[in-house]
Amino acid sequence: MGRSQPPDASDLPAFANGQRYVKKGGPERERHSDPDASWGHRSAISTRAAGSFYGWKLHLAVCSRTELPVAWKVATARTHEASLADDLLQRVRERVTPETAVMDKGYDTQPIHDACNAAGCLPVIPLKQTTGVKRGDHRAPECEHGVWTFAGADFKRGASKWRCPSGECKPGSAWRKASRLHPLIPRETKRWGDLYRGRGAVERSFGRLKHQFGLGPLRVRGIERVQLHADLCILATLASALARARAVSLAA
Repeated sequence: MGRSQPPDASDLPAFANGQRYVKKGGPERERHSDPDASWGHRSAISTRAAGSFYGWKLHLAVCSRTELPVAWKVATARTHEASLADDLLQRVRERVTPETAVMDKGYDTQPIHDACNAAGCLPVIPLKQTTGVKRGDHRAPECEHGVWTFAGADFKRGASKWRCPSGECKPGSAWRKASRLHPLIPRETKRWGDLYRGRGAVERSFGRLKHQFGLGPLRVRGIERVQLHADLCILATLASALARARAVSLAA
């Protein structure tokens, strides 16, 4: 359990008036029933369009194999996912030993890659279309014989090895230091694709918590009570999984 960790965040609208303005075309609302919450942005899902909301975000890391929560934290809606990634990974390390951290494109920054390496796990993150990516800096080495092939990675050295496809180049191989553009698990490999498909585990975990274990909608206010509500819902999830596992062992 916990070898592959897909962390992400999901919106939790506050138990307060969600209208940003006092009236249409009027001034922005200054007082809310839950003053601890804040305005933030959430992406579109199903028939709901993307836009701003007033409330909280649950930052969660789950096991991609069991879809069970491993580490979590509640923050205000304005807190970006990437700003808490390092803290979440450290919480994960206190409980399990992760091998990979699978994240979406919103986490694609060099500090996040450095945080993954510091936590002893390999980042699996798709690339943003930055200037270096548009220039092609992320591509595999090339020579007159074609595109070089991936020949493994040395985790102690923190570099990946690439070989000339024909072996005629001298030297016939080269090492590339691990970075955001050149991770130790190259994005072109089948392993990277298989690991990234496991990121759906965190989305299913959010749906299960919200619709089956009562995480949403919120009916409490204040950061302490919202955090306690999230803790109880997640502990109920873990307790149910533990009860099922014990029932199977007893039946055997």
